[in-house]
Parts: sequence; structure tokens; C-alpha cells
Amino acid sequence: MLVSELREILIHRIQTIDDEPFLNAIKVLTDSKVVNQPYKLSEFEQQKIANARNQVENGEVATQEEVFEKVNAWLKE
Repeated sequence: MLVSELREILIHRIQTIDDEPFLNAIKVLTDSKVVNQPYKLSEFEQQKIANARNQVENGEVATQEEVFEKVNAWLKE
């Protein structure tokens, strides 16, 4: 059977399936064969990244240890 014929059979069969878990399983199986396109950031995501970079440049950051210390202090109050 030709690849194009097999593809058409599978497309037709998948279009008739309403079983969401089964369709998710097919998606997982096919994810590795799909050509990966670079993720395009939304305007919102670009703005959040720009804000985060500005915070780093301005020293508005904390280490993980500092954050844990603050959380522990809050929990003890």
C-alpha cells in the first residue's frame, strides 16, 4: 500500500473517532514525526520577558535561598 493511500485511510478513520483519550494517544504517537516549528511568542509573552530582563538588569531579583527564607518567615507568623 502506498504511503498516500495509508494516510488517507488513517485520516478518514481518525475523523470518525470521538474517544478523546484514544485521540490523545494518537497525538502522542505522532508528535515525534511532526516537523517542529519554532514557537512564536505572543505580544504578552514578549512583554513579560522584556519586563523580567529589566528586573534582572536593575537587580530586582532574589536567590532561591532568599525566597525560601522569606516563605519560611511568613509561615512562622
